Amino acid sequence: MPVKIKLKKSGHIKKPKLDNGQMTRIGKDMVSKQLARWAAHKNASGNEAKPLGRKYVFIKKRIRGGGTQYRDNHLSGVLIENFLLRKAIGNEIRAENTSRIGREHARGADKYEHMIGFSGPEQSAVLKNAQNEYGQYLKSAWIPLNG
Repeated sequence: MPVKIKLKKSGHIKKPKLDNGQMTRIGKDMVSKQLARWAAHKNASGNEAKPLGRKYVFIKKRIRGGGTQYRDNHLSGVLIENFLLRKAIGNEIRAENTSRIGREHARGADKYEHMIGFSGPEQSAVLKNAQNEYGQYLKSAWIPLNG
């Protein structure tokens, strides 16, 4: 027997628009996941970053101290200490270095190994976070039509 559905009111869902607080929460989650990936020595693909060149191993040991040196965007500290959420307004989220020197350092470091960007697990985590934010919105998004 076919299923019959009876609608009491018809309507539509208004276009989603997150407020600045929700966008900021998503953006801060994005930045924290990227910094955690760098600390784990992984590149933007989510794989282990390639080892430092021999020259930079000795430079990094002199600057950071002994021990095994990894590619983690933390040679001088300019890139990591200055990497922040810059914009989370109007359905656009942007995170980058706030100083010109930090942005130049990031571009140079990204030439050796593509570390700035999102890996697969980061993308899924950010999408899950965005879905949670939109889920709260969808409860009030239904607009009934008169008639």
